[in-house]
Amino acid sequence: MSIKPKPSPSKTSTRGLQYRIALAFGFMSFVPILLLVWAMLNNVDLSIVIVLVSASALIGYFLIARRIVQSILQVVDRARAVTSGEQTAAVEINEPNELGELARTFNRITNDLESKIEELESSRQLVKRLLSRIGSAIVSYEGIDQILTLIVENAAVAMDAQYGTLLLVDGERGELSIKTTWAQKSLAPALDFHVKLGDGVLGWVAKEGKPMRSTAKPDTIGFSGAPPADGSVLCVPLKLRETPMGVIAVMREQPTKAFSEDDESLLLSLSSQVAVAIENYRLNLDMERTYVETIMALALAVEAKDPYSAGHSKRVGFYAKNIAKHMGLDAETQRILNDSGVLHDVGKIGIKDEVLLKTQALSNEEMEIMKQHPAIGQAIVKPVRSLAKLGDLVRYHHEKYDGSGYPDGLKGDAIPMGARILTVADTWDAMVTDRPYRKRLSLEDAKGELKRHAGKQFDPQVVDAFLRFIEEREARRAAGHTDVGE
Repeated sequence: MSIKPKPSPSKTSTRGLQYRIALAFGFMSFVPILLLVWAMLNNVDLSIVIVLVSASALIGYFLIARRIVQSILQVVDRARAVTSGEQTAAVEINEPNELGELARTFNRITNDLESKIEELESSRQLVKRLLSRIGSAIVSYEGIDQILTLIVENAAVAMDAQYGTLLLVDGERGELSIKTTWAQKSLAPALDFHVKLGDGVLGWVAKEGKPMRSTAKPDTIGFSGAPPADGSVLCVPLKLRETPMGVIAVMREQPTKAFSEDDESLLLSLSSQVAVAIENYRLNLDMERTYVETIMALALAVEAKDPYSAGHSKRVGFYAKNIAKHMGLDAETQRILNDSGVLHDVGKIGIKDEVLLKTQALSNEEMEIMKQHPAIGQAIVKPVRSLAKLGDLVRYHHEKYDGSGYPDGLKGDAIPMGARILTVADTWDAMVTDRPYRKRLSLEDAKGELKRHAGKQFDPQVVDAFLRFIEEREARRAAGHTDVGE
């Protein structure tokens, strides 16, 4: 059975339009000429000829040519409106010729254009939300983890995938472990998920450093609670200078909805940027760790200069942490106060030894030099991101509740709570340990000093919390127990 091919719309419509133009031309020029010749040969009244010629011309224009012109003008007006950004209705030309086909094609193009504009606006809003979330992540100390999670989530969403995961290489074990995951159905990842380099899709991609498009089950990329059906997976390597760092994988639940080469290229481009970001983060972390260790060494060096202050900073941190605990402050605040106590006197490294180690009372000039150590300490810890929260506490730990302290003379609630806590902890340890210029006070005398200066040198609620801690500690010691970390 043979099937006759249909004539192409362009040929059919072209003949229709050519016929109408020829017809209009005939009525407007050829027919009037024939009428004039006929009238001359037959001596017909001129008025009758004029009426017939006019009628023919009007028929050619109003019934044929005018409709063609109106259709063309409608398309032109619609094009002008689209280019100026106006929203207009579709071109309504239902004719079986190329003008009708042009109108229909133009309508399809403008509809597609409007759809693309809507998609572009939707993408713009998505980018704005993404940038906002990334901005929040960047200012966070754990920003890299949040950023990686955002990258995996948005890569999966952009590729119409239902799962996404990022795994990093553990060089010592020679395997991949999950760093972050995202699932459309809020599935919990298998946190103990590990893949040996070279094993399975993920292991092969990491070892060979090449992308792979395949089919696999969700548990292959770390989602043990997902349906066990096969899906379409795209996995690309994370590598820097040919060194494997990990992999990024996205999966669609429908195995027939395969990823394209464009998807692969996009995820590869993204993975190269992620690898650089992770490497930079690791380098910054190593540098910061070295800086922290150096600061800790400086704090120990301060104590090493003066045998009377050995262990002082550690004890201040211990006391400050327990004051915070008895005041009901959270665990993070307790940690910050412990670290602040350890580093509160690190600025003394910038004080010359003849002032720092003097066994007699300091002169006014020497006291002014000594008062510089809180500001020096703040300048030392402030550049370190992980210690940034300690800076104000180090600076203000010699401020007094009545405003008579230094370096800034802050008063009452203007002094950060952490600094008020450090002041009590620091003063207590100074009172109950031997110093070159005096012997230690008894516990009862030291308690009396705190009570006497509550509301003046010290915040009363901090003093109350500390005295409760001391009483509990004495009770535990009487029962034969020792505080952990003291």
